[in-house]
Amino acid sequence: MITVQIASLPERADSLGRTVKSLIDQTDMMFVALNGYKEAPLFLQNNRKIFYSLMDNALGDGAKFYGADERSGYVLTCDDDLVYPQGYVSYMVDGLERHGGIVSLLGKRYDARPIQSYRTGYTSIYREMNTVKADKVVHVGGTGVMAFCPATFKINADDFPVANMADLWAAKAAHEQGLKITVMAHPYGYLVRTVFPNRIWLTAASQDEYQTKVINDFLS
Repeated sequence: MITVQIASLPERADSLGRTVKSLIDQTDMMFVALNGYKEAPLFLQNNRKIFYSLMDNALGDGAKFYGADERSGYVLTCDDDLVYPQGYVSYMVDGLERHGGIVSLLGKRYDARPIQSYRTGYTSIYREMNTVKADKVVHVGGTGVMAFCPATFKINADDFPVANMADLWAAKAAHEQGLKITVMAHPYGYLVRTVFPNRIWLTAASQDEYQTKVINDFLS
């Protein structure tokens, strides 16, 4: 059983449609958290594979993990601004079989202690939109390009106490459960992104002090 989980915002409905189209034939089930939507887009309706929930955005990007602990098999958490290639799901599942733990296409290592800044204090970064030549173990993985087995990685929406910090909260849960996060090799152009002005990473500078405290607390 393979489940894809996505959180979306109303202004990204068109992009969400492209995301869904790229993944629907690769998965057994898809859950979409509709943060702030008044109604579900038509392309989500009347599809036996797709389940959705109208939500109030209190969880932010963490809503993509809603109910994840109730799934079986494999879960892939994805973003509504990305188009995923054919074979993506099988590639991620193969990575899980090889590495165990959690796999992603985006990640950062923080090898200096104490960490001076969550946003800029990493010692290595492997980006989902760039070439990554070899698999790398990281401290924080990107949840928009992540896969795991719920039987191994126990996580749900309760593990995201502050909105729009999903990567950090997932990393904290993985660290506490003794699970490694591996960024898998991939070429430049493997994914296609729709660029929006309100990306979480670009608007979260005010949270850096708090985020830095969180990562220092669990990596110390």
